[in-house]
Amino acid sequence: MKRFRFWVMGVASVAVAALYLVADPDGGRQFAEQLRALVGVVFALPLVYLARRALAESVRGRDLAELVRDGNVAAGLAYLGLRVLEVGLLLVICGRAPAAELPAGAVQYLPVLQSEVSARWPSMPAPSMLAALVEQESGWRERATLHTSREDGVGLGQFTRAYGADGRLRFDALAEVSRLDPSLAAWSWADRYNPRMQLRAVVVKVRTCHARLSRLVRDDYNALAMCDAAYNGGEGGVMAERRLCAQAPGCDPGVWFGNVEAHSTKSRARWHGYGASAFEINRGHVQNVMIVRRAKYVAALGA
Repeated sequence: MKRFRFWVMGVASVAVAALYLVADPDGGRQFAEQLRALVGVVFALPLVYLARRALAESVRGRDLAELVRDGNVAAGLAYLGLRVLEVGLLLVICGRAPAAELPAGAVQYLPVLQSEVSARWPSMPAPSMLAALVEQESGWRERATLHTSREDGVGLGQFTRAYGADGRLRFDALAEVSRLDPSLAAWSWADRYNPRMQLRAVVVKVRTCHARLSRLVRDDYNALAMCDAAYNGGEGGVMAERRLCAQAPGCDPGVWFGNVEAHSTKSRARWHGYGASAFEINRGHVQNVMIVRRAKYVAALGA
């Protein structure tokens, strides 16, 4: 029996892990995130055991199992109840762990984001992506600001306006997004710290991009990955990168990771004051949103 358990729990587990790794759509990055979540469950198991012993100190699972083998029905019911208690404790403890990782602002503003998604984009396939994007942009701080000699960024979604060397306005992302939905028409820099309008603008901007790209790429996941790249670096840049990918042997312009991701017109020279190039910043943005940060919001918002 012990040898059978070894094969099932050991070799079969390795085989399943290998299958997940081979089938990983992100070249192993999604698998790494799933392993990270599994480690949290493993560390939760001793806590479950201690909590169960505290709640049912005099009950021993091994003793009950022996009584069950002897045909004791009452012991069988007690054994079943003990296992149900352990599963319940595991769900409670593991369910608390992701919530503890959320930034304070996320706890405050996730309900606002949920209401804006419901009102502006109820068919959004992965609301967790929007939450991860907000965390990446601002850490959920509605008064987060970016200020350089030529650029100002503000709010949960870091909408920016930039100026040329001559001081003239080069672009205004807040003004651009306000034209995408009637509910944003009155939003302006004077009301830039309004958290609901900030989150509404994030939803509307990604929704508009997704409406275009979802018709061109393989699936919603890749459309959202490319829309995140567009949010950070411009939709025109993503379209140019898809064309570059299409011209490269073996590159699928409908897939971001490992395909479009590897082809770019963006500068690879490091920007002064940033410590990274435009290319590195953009690719890191998508990696962080789609792989690193998004998982923690799935339970609250859905895949």
